[in-house]
Formats: sequence, C-alpha cells, structure tokens
Amino acid sequence: MRSETAAANATAVNIRNGASFLKNLKVEQRKLSAPQLYLQVYNTNAPTVGTTKPVFVVPVPAMNANVDAASLSIEAMGPFGGMYFSTALSFACTTTPDGLTAPTAGDEPRVIIDYNQLGA
Repeated sequence: MRSETAAANATAVNIRNGASFLKNLKVEQRKLSAPQLYLQVYNTNAPTVGTTKPVFVVPVPAMNANVDAASLSIEAMGPFGGMYFSTALSFACTTTPDGLTAPTAGDEPRVIIDYNQLGA
C-alpha cells in the first residue's frame, strides 16, 4: 500500500491503525528557499508532536538552488521485509528533530511511504 502526502507539516498524519511493515520512505523538497526539516515517524496513531518520542527521525534535505528537487529515500529491511510497527504508523514534519514547530508555509515536503498492513 502507498501513502502520499503533498505537504507534510507538524500535524501528525496517521497512515495506518494496526500493525504494519514500513517498506520504503521518500521525502522530497522542491521549494528553493526551504531549510533542512525533520520527518518524525511514530508507532502510535495519535502522537503528540514534540512530546511523543518518534521511532526514528529522517532529515529532510535543505533545498539547493542547483537542483530541481532535494530528496532522501530509505528502504527498510528486516527479517520480514520491512521495519515493524506494532501499533500504528504515523508521521509529522517539524523544524527540529524532536520539536513541534511546523515548517513555514510552502516549505512542507512531499512524503511517500510504502507499507504492508498486517491483519485487517
């Protein structure tokens, strides 16, 4: 399954309630003036951004005037083909690795996540 969010910000996006395997994650930045941001990934369906500890944090590359887009891709590996999330899979994008401040309007990156759900 795939989740695509065109403009990720500090409002948590719940991709899936229930156990899941994260397969791939890609963040893209296209605004020339965008600074480095941080994608916080959670194992809960209702994280409190800035308080709930993320499972991991992905740095979103700052944009570079010499390229069309800055992106970072991660392929999750594990014994069952991905990174296991027992409760839920959600994320938020912030200006610091553990903060709650949203990116400036227009600086929000595109986020694409491929995952497999377990159970119904």
